[in-house]
Amino acid sequence: MKDERSLRQAGGEALDERLAFERLLADLSARLASVSGERIAAEIEAALVRLVASLGYDRCTFTEFAADGTLHVLCSAAADGIEALPRGPLGRPASWLGDEIRAGRIVALPNMPDGLPPEAALYRERAREIGLRSHLSIPLRVGGRVVGALSFGGLRNAHTWPDEVVTRLTIVGEVFSGAVARVRSEDEARQLRSRLWHADRVARTAALTAAIAHELNQPLAAILSNAQAGLRYLERGALRPEEVRAILTAIVRDDKRAAETIRAMRALLRRDDTGRARIDIAATLRGVLQLHAAELRRQGIDVETELATECWAMADRVQIEQVALNLILNAAAAMRACPLGERRLRVSAARTDDSRVTVGVRDTGAGIPREHREAVFEPFWTTQHEGLGLGLAICRSIVQAHRGTIAVEPNPDRGVTFRVELRAAAGEPAEAAAPAPEAPSQAAGAPTVCIVDDDAAMRASLARLVAAEGWNALTYATATAFFERAPLGEVACVLLDNRMPGLSGMELLEQLAGRDAAPPIILLSGNGDVATGVAVMKLGAMDFLEKPVERDVLVAAVRKALERHAGEQACTRERAACRVLVARLSAREREVMGHVIRGRLNKQIAGDLGIAEQTVKQHRGRVMEKIGVRSVPELVRVCESAGLVVAPGQAPAGFPAD
Repeated sequence: MKDERSLRQAGGEALDERLAFERLLADLSARLASVSGERIAAEIEAALVRLVASLGYDRCTFTEFAADGTLHVLCSAAADGIEALPRGPLGRPASWLGDEIRAGRIVALPNMPDGLPPEAALYRERAREIGLRSHLSIPLRVGGRVVGALSFGGLRNAHTWPDEVVTRLTIVGEVFSGAVARVRSEDEARQLRSRLWHADRVARTAALTAAIAHELNQPLAAILSNAQAGLRYLERGALRPEEVRAILTAIVRDDKRAAETIRAMRALLRRDDTGRARIDIAATLRGVLQLHAAELRRQGIDVETELATECWAMADRVQIEQVALNLILNAAAAMRACPLGERRLRVSAARTDDSRVTVGVRDTGAGIPREHREAVFEPFWTTQHEGLGLGLAICRSIVQAHRGTIAVEPNPDRGVTFRVELRAAAGEPAEAAAPAPEAPSQAAGAPTVCIVDDDAAMRASLARLVAAEGWNALTYATATAFFERAPLGEVACVLLDNRMPGLSGMELLEQLAGRDAAPPIILLSGNGDVATGVAVMKLGAMDFLEKPVERDVLVAAVRKALERHAGEQACTRERAACRVLVARLSAREREVMGHVIRGRLNKQIAGDLGIAEQTVKQHRGRVMEKIGVRSVPELVRVCESAGLVVAPGQAPAGFPAD
């Protein structure tokens, strides 16, 4: 009977170990499935820390083969009192170990240095130096090729590794190596796509050499003529004030025109992208058409535009310019066979009712046969004699990266229209007329900007500037008055002077730093320095500007602060809405959801809760229905928005702990 009980106990312990391993493996797989390239090393290192703690080993190391064939440490973790291996090459003593791993052989040494062959003399000496008593290295493969190893060491105690344990650790190691391979493949694809887009931009810009030269020579010649005319008037002594104003206005206008042409050239040729921001799609199209205007005129193409206002989108300006340029050049190429007088290009932009911006490029060329309309977006497919057929494929890649769509459709008469749809973004606030200095007008629904400055003239001028942008302005002569009387819940931005009697701007910033409802703060200083700027930014200031501030710089800083405040308010509203959804769940449904968002399987949940797997499926289905989601990632996002997903290893509030 005693032996039977011992066998049952041993069997139960083995089952518990397998379940614990399955939970660990599921959690690691979920964490590494979508981790980005910047976080992969940190996530693997955190997983190694868990392995050391749960398995009782002294040190755990994840290594990979470098290009020169040597083993390099990517991540390492160790028990308390033991140093983890530093990142980098393992060195010459590990050359024997590297050869064994590269050959795909598991190295299991439970009693060091027993079992080491003569060729491992350097490794034996190194093991004695550090006190290594046991060692296990498991080769890891990706696509059938050994790429690295997962190693374990015993320094305080020797360890043995049964075959079942080695099998489990091999699975964990392959999860690590698979995640690293995935991240690197994604990085390589992203870099390749970026290089391809850049090469296309350079090729397209090279095709515009004549047009660019014309667009630069025109304003430069106008500037020179205006300046020479002004000098001539001065020589004759017949220069009137209105003529001076007209000459200088023309010089400024043409200078800006030349600068804009250069900016467009540099943007298209630049290797790096500018990043996404709110851009005016209509203005972007006008810039591309202006850059290519001379070449279109040379080809006898009549250009029509229908560019509506409020066509704002969150996009990368350079990439959208590249899409527009490709579509315009393709349209021009399609009309080469048309007689002069019948070559018409129509470029349009409009905001649709479903909050999208639609761009259309229409030509009067020969058109595209129905069977080829989808193929035109495939790489290396082209009907032109020159080119590689990559332009439209790159256009689709860029548009899809912006979560938009691109399609081609035939025109009723002749030619085709390429139509691009992008997600719309809120436009810039409309400018309001400057109010009287004594009482700035209050625009209903407009954000409120507080101005805190002890100088009355400065407060008045800033209030006029704020009101001219269509925002509401509240002024305070001291930081104390603002702190005691300002409605913080309604304030979207604060323009704060630093040096004031009593409470200074920096001291007010310190007091507001810990408040949840604190609005974004822009600190203004008459004698700013680097040290002060660093200090205020560490305290959480949105920006640090030195007086006097250019209007465009100040307005841009305030607009950025208002966008941040609006985003924070939207997150607050979203969290409240998500909490309302979660509150609809019963206690059991919340319990099941807690397991689901941690990546547990239905049978695991059923085992932990002591219920049938079918019951778990029913609860899971009701959770999805009540929350209004269709997948576990969407459910996790709702829980994160509701503030119910916390640090690894902890259970969210109201959920059961592992």
